[in-house]
Amino acid sequence: MLRGEVVPGDGRGRVLGFPTANLRCHDGVLPDDGIYAVWVRIDDDPTPRAGTVSVGTNPTFAGERERRVEVHLHAVDVDLYGRTLAVELVAYLRPTLCFADADALIAQSVIDIADSDAALAR
Repeated sequence: MLRGEVVPGDGRGRVLGFPTANLRCHDGVLPDDGIYAVWVRIDDDPTPRAGTVSVGTNPTFAGERERRVEVHLHAVDVDLYGRTLAVELVAYLRPTLCFADADALIAQSVIDIADSDAALAR
């Protein structure tokens, strides 16, 4: 389980069609880099929402950067800045990869979301 406040990121996810909430984790302990299927709770709302999380440095986009937790909520469009997310990791989907370009990343993201939905349905 990860818990943290949503903070501004690069804004790249929204441009690519997969907006993400960058999470500043309170406990500082992160899972291994990779893509995960997750259930997400916003603030004190007990309703879990389906999501996909990326943990890592986003190697497709060059530059030195710290490891990040980026949460993509499926079929949810809500302003999350400053809100607290509780993220329950359900399944590890794949390792973090460096893609040749943004189009390859977008194509894989579509697959990741479908794989995440399938894992959450079990």
